[in-house]
Amino acid sequence: MPAPAASGGPRFMVAAANTLGAGIAVTLVLGPLSAATPMRGWLVAACAFVYVARVILTMYITVQPPLTLVKGTLVGSGMLVIHVAIGFVASLAAASVGWWALAGIVLYGLGSWLNTASETQRVRWKKRPRNVGHLYTRGLFRTCRHPDYLGDTIVFIGFALIAGSPVALILPIAMAAGYVFAAIPARDRRLAENYGDEFNLWAARSRRYIPFVY
Repeated sequence: MPAPAASGGPRFMVAAANTLGAGIAVTLVLGPLSAATPMRGWLVAACAFVYVARVILTMYITVQPPLTLVKGTLVGSGMLVIHVAIGFVASLAAASVGWWALAGIVLYGLGSWLNTASETQRVRWKKRPRNVGHLYTRGLFRTCRHPDYLGDTIVFIGFALIAGSPVALILPIAMAAGYVFAAIPARDRRLAENYGDEFNLWAARSRRYIPFVY
């Protein structure tokens, strides 16, 4: 069953909230009161605006997800808080950039690729007329039902490492909990209702969140 078209208001809300959050984060980490080194500051700034670019690409060009006003508000406000929190924590990290930050860059890149590539695969497949009304279970979705959620979690683990404080890891942990206990069950229920046996067969041979694990 094809998804209903997304309204412009909620999509704009998500994009605007991410942009505002990224702007505040950059102001915090590069501002005169920041204790962060210039290298850390610019890494955080780059990651923040790469994420914003990906959100805008997803909202308006590739996926164009169906969003209600409530969902747009929740997602947008949540991402604004996460951006600001990472910027604040990073502004307190006076240590020089080390191996943890380099590992964070790798994870940030991996998560970004996983999120964007999985959604691009799905959208391209769904656009083919013969696939209308069918569930995409190939590519990166073959063993993981929600690779976009996994990708975002990896992104913010990397972002937290770049921020330079263990406290920042609370954010991806909270994000993962939200996916596991709320977002994933809700999406699975919706997919089961829309696709029936196709979803049940896919669910029997795949994992929800982490391939081969959970």
